[in-house]
Amino acid sequence: MPVNIMDIILSTDPRQALRMSRHLAALAAIMLFTIASIYFSYKNMLKPAALSLLDINLIFWAGLLTITFIIRSGLNRRLPDPSMTMAQMIWCSLYVLSLIYLLNEWRSLALMPYFAILSFGYFRLDFREFLAVTVFCVIGYLTVIIYIYINEPLRIQFGKELVQCLGFTMTCMVMVYTGSAVNKLRVGFRERNDQLAEALRLNTRLATTDDLTGLYTRRYLMNMLSNQKALSERDDSDFVLLFADLDHFKHINDSFGHYIGDIVLKNFADIIRSSIREIDYGSRFGGEEFVVLLVNTDIEQSKKVAERIRSGIEQFNFSDIAPGLNVTVSIGIANYKQYKSIQETLMSADNRMYKAKDQGRNKIVYE
Repeated sequence: MPVNIMDIILSTDPRQALRMSRHLAALAAIMLFTIASIYFSYKNMLKPAALSLLDINLIFWAGLLTITFIIRSGLNRRLPDPSMTMAQMIWCSLYVLSLIYLLNEWRSLALMPYFAILSFGYFRLDFREFLAVTVFCVIGYLTVIIYIYINEPLRIQFGKELVQCLGFTMTCMVMVYTGSAVNKLRVGFRERNDQLAEALRLNTRLATTDDLTGLYTRRYLMNMLSNQKALSERDDSDFVLLFADLDHFKHINDSFGHYIGDIVLKNFADIIRSSIREIDYGSRFGGEEFVVLLVNTDIEQSKKVAERIRSGIEQFNFSDIAPGLNVTVSIGIANYKQYKSIQETLMSADNRMYKAKDQGRNKIVYE
């Protein structure tokens, strides 16, 4: 099987792949800022400090690569925010703050990465989270310029920096409101999509599954029979139909009530499920009639399955809910290869089921 290089880089899990792709896109943008910082250093635009620009970049990228490892390894799934959006934004903000401190004159240039960082949270953060990151950025910026003004006043024009800080704050607040509005729309669309998906699942379940017994519906079984016919003709395989009808079921409803009748149907469905394989299909064909499709099976094997079903309902103890209630079933068996027609196979199994009733009920007829 060919190896998909994108699955190796991102993930085979669609959600993890999306998180990883967003993270790598952010890394690409941050790489541009890193290159810009190196250019600032080359042009002697940065203040000499205890930590060199190289040290800062090494620490910063070590943190980013740690986040990369956490997301790619799947450890992020254990976190409240698997996308780690706030963690990435805060870490990048610290990097920008270090550049703001190191820059001598072109400090306002370092504000541009802030807007890129905030836009990263547009589709992930709600209003409170977005506001928290924004407040962190604004307070961090204000703290840095105040620190420079107190300790190195010759490196700063404080009035100019305050005006820039005010403009930065106002722009950030606009981004907070627009970002939270965008996120609210995203959440609303996702909730509506989830509701539509759930409605589709419910409609599919109602169309394919009998509401009372949990077995497949008659329509779904007929579709499966068409598919099985095509497989049988292609692979020269056989399948068998069991046509089962609960004996004296009308009498059960009349004597014990429909509530007890429903319990009988549910328990019989459970017996069918426990008697067949996962590849087989059990269906409620109508009322107290049930049809079981046994895939890739011959008559001898199907007789054993039918006997498990027959003896299962015969031996089932209903005395706790309806004293004196005993339930039996009559079953007819027919295999497809004998008739080469779905309708004729069904009719044969149905006729043999009635033959079992004529022979005294609680019997299996296969010829």
